[in-house]
Amino acid sequence: MAQHTLLLSSEIIQTMQQYYAKQMLSAVEYSIFRAKKNGVTITAYQSGKVLFQGARAIQEAQKWTEEELDTSPAPTKPNNSTSSLPENFSQWTIIGSDEVGNGSYFGALTVCAVYLPADKQDLMKELGVKDSKALSDKQIVNLAWQIKASVPHHLTVCPPHKYNEANQTRNANGIKVALHNFTIQKLVAKLSEEEQANLQGVLIDQFVAEKKYYDHLKKEQHPYTTNVYFEKKGESHHLAVACASIIARAAFLESLETLGKQYHIVLPSGAGANVDHIGVQLVKKYGSHILPSIAKMHFANTKKIMNKL
Repeated sequence: MAQHTLLLSSEIIQTMQQYYAKQMLSAVEYSIFRAKKNGVTITAYQSGKVLFQGARAIQEAQKWTEEELDTSPAPTKPNNSTSSLPENFSQWTIIGSDEVGNGSYFGALTVCAVYLPADKQDLMKELGVKDSKALSDKQIVNLAWQIKASVPHHLTVCPPHKYNEANQTRNANGIKVALHNFTIQKLVAKLSEEEQANLQGVLIDQFVAEKKYYDHLKKEQHPYTTNVYFEKKGESHHLAVACASIIARAAFLESLETLGKQYHIVLPSGAGANVDHIGVQLVKKYGSHILPSIAKMHFANTKKIMNKL
């Protein structure tokens, strides 16, 4: 049987989980998920290794090799054909804001805003800052503290119990809008008068239509609306968003470890079959009352876990 192995980032593995959602098989030990498509069995392990087995193993693996190659460092100029950002925006002094954890059943929702002056961009590039999806978890954790030590930032961690509480009055996008707004406000308050004077704009990694963002923002007591821009894949338009994504990702990974510690497990990310499997094991051992403290309860995983019990 032909086989091929790739070492991929956790973000790409999470994307794979969603891609193979309808072809899932029972997980094996130390795996994140296992699926079968086009005669190829795909097994993603917690180490980041993904094993492809079958006659077309190499062809199936190439889909993800190409995706990884596409996640290159942020270019110095945005793609003007798809971007509505001002000319030379990538060289501006801005705040970049991004969130991590919104697609994961377990773990916190983390939002980070980073103030990146134009004269600090070269330093970020030297450190190796780029799209967090192209970095391993180890690289993410190592880069996060270096970024935090180099530029002004604010990190907001919304643990599951707070998320579930907020979900009583806001939907998922409403929660994210509130967290982005809060985080940006906190960062602006930290800036010196000179830094505030040099600030040219704010770029939020777009997760909802701009109009919907502002509809949700009406619920906030102190909405931040000064020179705010929105772009999908914001990290490809400005390094500030890439920096924010890295810090937020490191905090999310830490939350999976911290929340699972009392249950002697590092909680898995994502929302695939392996997450349901771990959820069932935890509920069997500790009771369903633990879920609101470690998981986002509105996810379909909650119903799947309870049905399996």
